[in-house]
Amino acid sequence: MVFKCKVLISLFFFTSIVAQCLIAQERVIIKLDGGMTPVLNENFGTHKYNQIITTGKDSSSISKIYDLKNRLISQTKEKYNEELGYNEAIISSYDTLQNLISSEIKNVDNGSFVRVYLDEEKVVTRLEFTKGESNGENYKLYMGKSETPIAIGPTNPMDPSPSFEQEEFFKFLSQTLQYPSQARSERETGTAIVAIEVNKNGEVISYHCENEDSIHPSLSKEAIRVIKKFDPQFNPAYGIFGEPVAGTFKIPIRFKLS
Repeated sequence: MVFKCKVLISLFFFTSIVAQCLIAQERVIIKLDGGMTPVLNENFGTHKYNQIITTGKDSSSISKIYDLKNRLISQTKEKYNEELGYNEAIISSYDTLQNLISSEIKNVDNGSFVRVYLDEEKVVTRLEFTKGESNGENYKLYMGKSETPIAIGPTNPMDPSPSFEQEEFFKFLSQTLQYPSQARSERETGTAIVAIEVNKNGEVISYHCENEDSIHPSLSKEAIRVIKKFDPQFNPAYGIFGEPVAGTFKIPIRFKLS
């Protein structure tokens, strides 16, 4: 009887510990498409990544993104920084061999960050982004340990930079974009993320919808049609060694029914 009681007591404490752990941490798995956005409609294709988010009782969280071969693509640890007074994230990205290729510290509250790119575990490039009420958004790109930036501007220099004005594009969009009749009749809405592939000479080589698995086909087709007609021009992106490289510029086109 004594032995039986001890077993029951042990089981009670074990169950309590497990229950406390489950309460302390919440784990969520989200399917992501090619644009790293949640798959909302699986009728248009399969997901390409899995995101696992674990949230602690102190509101801290760890997010890990894996490809379908279970290779870690990125990891984000987020918590409130009491000393600095804002929510902070530490973001690590990996290649397919699981080598660390970039590390970032980000102010989640205003979007500012410092990101370093690595080659064979050595820092080769540093990208800084600041966002303030007085000076707006500003990017600075540095090589190695240099404190003199090779690029400064309102757009990320490691992406192709548009040589057209936003106002010009928005005006063209409002005059040209049409809501596809099929999507309208089926009450389909959503945002098509059009990815524009630009080579190292700044020439556009292709267009595709990055989240086509999650949006009605007629919406992605219309978004691509309009952007092709606009015929956007670009300057090439900077690589991690400061050289011109091919890159992708993304434009979100939102379709909303009134």
